[in-house]
Amino acid sequence: QLSPTLGRGHVGLGAMGRLSVAHTNFVAFLLSLCLGAAVVVEGVGATGRATGAGSRSSALMSPDIGAAARRAAPHSAGGGGGSAAEDEAVAWLVAHKPAGDNSSMEFLRAHAKEAIVSREAFPWAASVPLEMFQDWVLPYTHFDERPEDWRSTFMEQLSPLLKKDMNLQQAATAVQQGIWKAFGEPAIVFKSNQTPQVLSPSDVFAKRYGSCTGLSIFLVDGLRSCGIPARVVGTAEWNRPEKGNHNWVEVWFDGRWNFIDAAPGPATWNEAWFVDVAHQAIEHGLNGIYTPVKWQPKQADALYPVTWRTPTLQLPAIELTAAYQASHRSAPPASQQRMLFGFGTSQVLVWFEVLFFALAVLALAFLCSPQLHTSLCGNPSSGPPVSASC
Repeated sequence: QLSPTLGRGHVGLGAMGRLSVAHTNFVAFLLSLCLGAAVVVEGVGATGRATGAGSRSSALMSPDIGAAARRAAPHSAGGGGGSAAEDEAVAWLVAHKPAGDNSSMEFLRAHAKEAIVSREAFPWAASVPLEMFQDWVLPYTHFDERPEDWRSTFMEQLSPLLKKDMNLQQAATAVQQGIWKAFGEPAIVFKSNQTPQVLSPSDVFAKRYGSCTGLSIFLVDGLRSCGIPARVVGTAEWNRPEKGNHNWVEVWFDGRWNFIDAAPGPATWNEAWFVDVAHQAIEHGLNGIYTPVKWQPKQADALYPVTWRTPTLQLPAIELTAAYQASHRSAPPASQQRMLFGFGTSQVLVWFEVLFFALAVLALAFLCSPQLHTSLCGNPSSGPPVSASC
């Protein structure tokens, strides 16, 4: 019920006249407007929620998409020439293969063939620009791990997690959440201090665990096998008294790179335990944040110190320290961006939703409150006939 003050405030309004049909229609129009606006706000929020909903869906990919992905496995043996797209991918791998990588032409063609299959099989992969595909999907190593033919295995096991109507973010979320259990039991888990003993995907498969570096490589390879641009990011040493290093994952969607920790369990894009300490990173040194680009050394503006090797291995890298500092200053955690009713939108829209909700409550009060009904329309038993709209 309305407060006494609000009730008294409208008694005079009732004395001025009875509520007409037009008045009631206006209130109904206001209610419809409020509810319609709430639907619009909900639609904006649906983008964020779709990520979780898509990844939780138990529905499999459509048969044609799954079949196209599974056709990659028989190609692993390599072979002769392929399509123009495949030949272009092979040429890129040959031209950019890092020094010390002695992989055969057969091995390169197998990777190229499987990468093109994923690009053509998964609808979201087709939206990835060619240069982005070449830089962040096609390469098969990140640090100094062994080159392995992992694409067909990943694609075969991860395809059931995906639906053909997903976008890049939804597909990436589905992979990130499902990859740890996609290869049977026991599920893959995090175990500290396993680098470099557990580094390549085959190491993780064999041990069923890995630390941050091994699991980051594992997750990025899984994402790339599904045509999703992804890269490993990390620091050789945190700028804090207890030091320590860390690697994590970035994925390209919504026109920018988005980070997530490579660990089993619930996770939210652009939120992680290391956000505060990353803000304290120092550029151009051991305490900086980098992504290795040994496949694209011309893009490098820094060096990533690989401290698990003696002497320390210096890999060409892109410096990302400033980006993480800026992100910390300007972007509130996603938990603060969620709306009152679970809507996945920004805080600005919270106030719009509160406003619309308040107006809707007022409109309902006009129509449903007995006291306000009496004050506006009079008492049918003692006063003039009330308007039919009351």
